Amino acid sequence: MKCKLWRMKTRRPPLPAQLLVRHLSYKKFLSPAGRWVKRAETAFHFPNLLNAINTCLGRGLEDVELILRFEGNRRDRRIPLTAIQ
Repeated sequence: MKCKLWRMKTRRPPLPAQLLVRHLSYKKFLSPAGRWVKRAETAFHFPNLLNAINTCLGRGLEDVELILRFEGNRRDRRIPLTAIQ
């Protein structure tokens, strides 16, 4: 007799296409050079949340948020750095 295993299908949340750091007061994004820029296209795209958080904490950045941008028509997710600390 053959036994069939059933697997539960889980839906994984989509990964962000871009992960950015934005200053709340300036409304600008952190660039690869460490300066604040207006356009998200010229901002540094972090590879993961841990890297973005470590960069913010290591540079002593305050009043910033992490922006998770998804492909398609999904809305951006905004995470204030104060919510993580």
